Amino acid sequence: MIKKHICFVVMALLGLGGCQTYSTNQTHFIMITKSLGTKQCSGVNADDQLHQLKHELEQANIKVFAAEISTDQMSHIALCGADDGKIAIFKIRQESVISAENMGYKLKIADE
Repeated sequence: MIKKHICFVVMALLGLGGCQTYSTNQTHFIMITKSLGTKQCSGVNADDQLHQLKHELEQANIKVFAAEISTDQMSHIALCGADDGKIAIFKIRQESVISAENMGYKLKIADE
């Protein structure tokens, strides 16, 4: 009877062990930023600028997994023609960071 229980426990543990997956090919993602270059009172659409920057990254064979508009969290003078502080944030693979930096992107700091 005890041998049956031990056999059952061993079979259950072996079965559960097969459910775990181990990936040696883990992908690490990094957030990068770049100013949208938009100005206060201008007719330039920030969404259009975001799509343009995303397109440029993809043309450089950098896959973009997420894209959003945020601000640089700096104070900006309220004046037509002054920078509005809008930035693009992109989620890319870690191995693409050097290429993105060569295109003028910066790593996103955690509190941005």
